Amino acid sequence: MHDDDLGGDPAGQASGAGARALLTSIMSEPPGQKGRPRAKRLRAAVPWLTSAVGLAAAAALVVTLVTAPDGQIPNPSQTTASPENQSSARQILLAAASATMKAPSSGAYWRTVTISGMDATSPDRGYIIRRRFSKEEWLARRPGGQSWWISQNLGAKPLTDEDEAAWRKAGSPTQWKYPLDMTGLVGANSTEVVDAAAEEKVAARLRGKWKDSAGLLTKEPVTWDQIRRIPSDERELRAYLERRITSRAESRSYEIDPKDLELALQGSCMSIVFGLPVSPAVRAAAYRLLATLPGMTALGRVQDPLGRAGEALGYQVNGEEAVYQIVQVIDPETGLPLSESSTSTIELADGRTAKVENFTAYQQVGWTDEKPSLPAKRD
Repeated sequence: MHDDDLGGDPAGQASGAGARALLTSIMSEPPGQKGRPRAKRLRAAVPWLTSAVGLAAAAALVVTLVTAPDGQIPNPSQTTASPENQSSARQILLAAASATMKAPSSGAYWRTVTISGMDATSPDRGYIIRRRFSKEEWLARRPGGQSWWISQNLGAKPLTDEDEAAWRKAGSPTQWKYPLDMTGLVGANSTEVVDAAAEEKVAARLRGKWKDSAGLLTKEPVTWDQIRRIPSDERELRAYLERRITSRAESRSYEIDPKDLELALQGSCMSIVFGLPVSPAVRAAAYRLLATLPGMTALGRVQDPLGRAGEALGYQVNGEEAVYQIVQVIDPETGLPLSESSTSTIELADGRTAKVENFTAYQQVGWTDEKPSLPAKRD
């Protein structure tokens, strides 16, 4: 990872100017995005997602759901608790705040291990393939210690039986070459070549602006010293995050209205909960702050893409051309993240409507004294 990887347009930037573009620009890098292909994004501002699903120009609505392990959209009656038993979003967040206080607070590395999925249309828009990736992030706590990202492309294959039938009809390709013009295509980059076969693991040293960084907050790198200074009181945390958000807005000569500030606060708290090596007390404060913000909805108990049960929380983002529901799944026993996902509907070349999904499932999050097992291939 090099210095210029912090540059460029923010992921998911809105197609228009003004507050929505600002709102995207102040958001943290989506969890799990680092080290993955920069596939075509949503045209409206959708913060915090592992990666945004590209939409056809005519798309008017995106619905975000958590999926079962087989990739099918779960039946709400199978995943949502009955009204009398379902906890409110506030109850879930406060319970997560209490649970996360039990997490270990020391170790040599902050380790995050994820499995991600990104659905892509085939270049001829005939069917959907699912691309999968694994990622290990090892952030060294010791000053000057070497931090690592270990990533692997796990390959790609047709998503559903219907997609497999269309794939076979197309000659069962094991490689997909994407055109320069990606109009109507999602989940891949212009001129990218996607292989069905898995690739070797690759280890990359963190260097440049990433060296000695503990992650991103409001899309800016934060040092370990800054991490230690993040307040553990929710009122002080709110003031701290508002200063960061407002400062970034002012540096870009934008004004941010109260509604967008609330949304940015929500996303910043999610960044703390899902991605940063903060103390248990700070993570708990982020949960408590989330519990005071409007718009968060309890979606009931669900299964994440790895089949683990958790409590799903959602909130809505109103983009310029669409309405988005952001969903996060939390382990109520530990207060730690399980997964996040985004599902949208697109139209294929034959007129068939298909669902495409992006997800990140967190297999391990927390401190460890273990050392990374580095593959032979290294950047």
